Order: sequence, then C-alpha cells, then structure tokens
Amino acid sequence: MFKVLQLNNISPEGVKAFSSEKYHIGTSVDNPDAIILRSYDMHEMSIPKSLKCIGRAGSGVNNIPIETMANHAIPVFNAPGANANAVKELVIASILIAARNINQAMNYVDGIENSKSLKLDIEKGKKQYVGYELPNKTIGIIGLGAIGVKVANTCLDLGMNVIGFDPMMTVENAWELKPGIEKAESIKDLLKSVDIITLHIPMTKSTKNFIDIEEISHLNNECVIINLSREGIVNTEAVLKALDNNKLKNYVTDFPSKELINNPKVINMPHLGASTNEAEIKCSIMVAESIKSFLEDGNTVNSVNFPDVYLPNNGENRLCITNKNVPNIVGQFTTCLGKSGININDLSHKNLDQIGYTILVIDKPPENHIIDAISKIEGVIKINSIG
Repeated sequence: MFKVLQLNNISPEGVKAFSSEKYHIGTSVDNPDAIILRSYDMHEMSIPKSLKCIGRAGSGVNNIPIETMANHAIPVFNAPGANANAVKELVIASILIAARNINQAMNYVDGIENSKSLKLDIEKGKKQYVGYELPNKTIGIIGLGAIGVKVANTCLDLGMNVIGFDPMMTVENAWELKPGIEKAESIKDLLKSVDIITLHIPMTKSTKNFIDIEEISHLNNECVIINLSREGIVNTEAVLKALDNNKLKNYVTDFPSKELINNPKVINMPHLGASTNEAEIKCSIMVAESIKSFLEDGNTVNSVNFPDVYLPNNGENRLCITNKNVPNIVGQFTTCLGKSGININDLSHKNLDQIGYTILVIDKPPENHIIDAISKIEGVIKINSIG
C-alpha cells in the first residue's frame, strides 16, 4: 500500500481519487511515498527518505525546492490549466473593476452612509467615477500559456484589441488563439501600445521584477497593470512611485502587502485567482492522478522538474530510471539488459535540463544483480522496478 502525506487541505474529490485498497492518505503519515499539498512551504522541511514524488494541487511551485527534488530523483507534479478558467474570470473582473472605477466608487458610497442627503450625494459623487468601455481599448497579455490564451480570447470577444507576448509559447497554445490576436515581437513593442497589461508568467530568476521602472516608462499614463500571477514579477516600489507620479492609473494585484494596502489607486485581493470550488476540484484530481500514475506505472506526466515520459501499462514489468543528462546512457541500459537475456518490448526516454528519465518495458522481472549493475552505470541517480 502506498502512503500519501497531505500537507494542506485539498478537495475531497482529490482525496477520493486515492483508492483505499492501494493508498493510505492523511495529515499524519510516517515514511510517505508521496506528498500532496497546496501552499505549504517545503523549503525548510526535512524530506523523508521514503519520498518518491510530490504533487502540488495548483500551478505555482515556488513553495517547493524543485531543483533539489530533481537531484534526489523526486518528480514534482502540478496541475497546469486546471485553474485557468477561474483565473481568467478574475482577470476579466479586474479589467472591469479598473475600467469603471468600481472599487473607488464602492468605497465612496460606504463613506457617505450617514449622509443626511444620501441620494443627492450619490448623484453628485458619481461624476468623479466616470470610466470607459472596453471595445477598442488595447490589452497586452504577457505569457500565453493556458491562462493567457483564455484571457486573450475572451478579451477579443469583448471587442478589445489584444496583443500577446510569449517567446516560449507552445504550438498547442498557439493553435488555441483566435484569429485577430496580435503577437508582439518584443516586450517594449507591447508596452508602448496598451491601455491594460496582465501578466501570466511563472516566478523565476529571469522573471523577477519583470515589470520595473524601465518597463513602466514605456506605458501611457492611464495604463492599468494587473498581476494575478506571482508577487515578485512586478516591482512594488516602482509601481507605487508610478502611481504617486500619475504615471499609472491603477495596479490590481492578488498579492497585497503593507505598502499596497489603503492606497486608493491599488486594488488588492487576497490571492483569489484559483479560489473557486471548480478549480480546487480540478487541481486536486489532476495532481492525484499524476501521483498515482507515477507510483503505479512510473509515468511523469505534468512534472515541472522531470521530462514528460508516458507509456501505458498493460501489466508488464518495467524499469524506471532517473539519470543525469549524459550521452549514450540509454545504450548502456539496453546493453546491460541484453547481456542478461532480457528483451525490451517498449522504451521511452526524454531529457529536461540536466535530468533524464527512462521507462523500459521488459519481458520478465529483473533480478537484483541486474538492478545493481544498472545502478552502477555512471550518471544513474535512481532506479525503480515496477511489476
């Protein structure tokens, strides 16, 4: 029986995905085979020696030391696209809130609740909250992954001019874009043309402070920045300075800080992007299925630190090998098995950065001396026999 340690509450549907016949899942589990979590910070956590994989019921993995896990042959799975619709809808709500000055207008009404002439004050006050309609306004979307594509298509349907920027865009996501969406050649080209920008990129060393003083300098003075992606990709200090100098109209963020709270030009939300019942269910089920597929079959679908390797399991024996990305290592695996009289019925191998991963479907269970021989091949990090 596999043991799964649950570090955060996840949707009951995700828990149910682990059958009681094969899995024990709980918040207090010794020597777990897998960990499933949402926002729990694992960076200072002592990692159990028994751990084989980690599942993040969401998209961001900043709370997990993914490089360290890769070096220990532990794949980290997430749920790409499961929360895309939820985030998209919050982006659209943010656009409307900023365009129509809804946040400021609501605060104004709350501030005059004791007025002796409430209706008169409302009529007088509403003049300062005149907004604009979305057709023919231009939105720039930085990052055209699962979320960015949905935002782009919806904004196009609302009559907006849509410009996207993503030099790493996949072919699959490109196919999902509706005709009429313009793709910028550079971030500068996008920034100088837009009324609103929304960011949908991960937090990495290269994207830290992706929007900073230099980028803001290219925006028009009525521009709105929406960041429902990751806190560090926008420089808070630069944004506040731009708001104070009327270089920006509004900043909408899912990552409030002391500096941002109570600023009348900042619309703060408590990290609501994926906070819908539907998204939480989708995320928990998706990552549960990835964990099960790895533990039972060795597949690494939706891993962020392992290559995506999948072979259907028809009850065969298989060897799953994590190795360093070095030349001719797969040939050494096959040679070793051939010398031992073991046939390979199927094979899949891929690399991701410095990590290689191989699934070998073989015609009979390997004896211990064969596993030992493969383990001693230079570059092999870990080997697992299933079947």
